[in-house]
Amino acid sequence: MTKRLLIVLLLVLAAACGGAADSTTTEAPAETTTTAAAEEGGEDTGTNDTVAIADMPQECIDAFVEFLRAIEPIVEGFDFDNASMDEFETMGTELEAAGATQSAEMESLNCPDASGTDEEAFAAMIEIAEREAPGAVPYFRWIEDFAGSLGEGGGVASSGDCETDIGALEAVIADNETMGDLTMTEVAEVGTLMTAITTECSAERVEEFFAQPEVETFLGSSG
Repeated sequence: MTKRLLIVLLLVLAAACGGAADSTTTEAPAETTTTAAAEEGGEDTGTNDTVAIADMPQECIDAFVEFLRAIEPIVEGFDFDNASMDEFETMGTELEAAGATQSAEMESLNCPDASGTDEEAFAAMIEIAEREAPGAVPYFRWIEDFAGSLGEGGGVASSGDCETDIGALEAVIADNETMGDLTMTEVAEVGTLMTAITTECSAERVEEFFAQPEVETFLGSSG
């Protein structure tokens, strides 16, 4: 399970936040068409530098724009709130293929990291998307919201008791044959319960619970 969940989350979240992340920080200003850092010549273009968003090299901005345009047909119209994990997994695979060239190009540019907060980074990416690839805007808004919900525990709180949390996860499994049937919000909730179980329960109880055939089937770790 953990492997599959990580694959999905990395494809969906990292495709823009990470695949673009060396350039996520290619987030740029709303109206930047010059590249202050590049034109100042000299040495201030090192890989480990951080620069204000307004000073991001134009070539990095351009590569990010191309990335947006490549993924726009895939994410435009996608039902982020109600799609199942299987549907997200399919989208993630398509995103990886569609954005591969642009991701490689952004990596080769060694773009500097942008200074500022995550909120500022998302705001800048969304601003560029609104201008250059509006169909990708809901994708970035969803990533921002979903990443925030993960940071807050995925929208569900564990009880602090081993058997209570096992019971809560068993109830989810009883209603869903596999985790692929869940929405991503529900996947986050399952992740919270699983973390709680592995923390609260003894090693023997954890092994016993996760070895059950129905649990293995649900988590995609059997056959």
